[in-house]
Amino acid sequence: MIEFDEEPPRRQFETLVPLINVVFLLLIFFLLAGTMTPAENVAVSLPEGTLNDREQDVPTTLIVEADGFVWLGERVMDAKLSGAMVEKHLKDTNTKRVAIKADADAPAEAVLQLMEGLREAGVEQVTIMTERGS
Repeated sequence: MIEFDEEPPRRQFETLVPLINVVFLLLIFFLLAGTMTPAENVAVSLPEGTLNDREQDVPTTLIVEADGFVWLGERVMDAKLSGAMVEKHLKDTNTKRVAIKADADAPAEAVLQLMEGLREAGVEQVTIMTERGS
């Protein structure tokens, strides 16, 4: 048996407090710096399309559900009646640009009626929003 006259040297434990502080600071930074998009009132699945980054901000967004109803903010309406409501909203917001976010299963007739109402309301530019294709 081997006998030691002296005790073997003890290993100094490094403190982990600075490392934990850095990890928590990074966590807080990413929580605050990350962008969180507000939840939509109506869930729609967009059709796929090609990427067009020219149009970044569109002031007025119309959402067309799969059953053909159109949402303008918190208001829901039939596609046939949407022209007058959109015309009033455009006068209030003083804009001539509109984006349509139509469900992929939305009837084409409802989208066409909506676009006809937009034309009659004096909309100058319509952007149809799509999902990025693969």
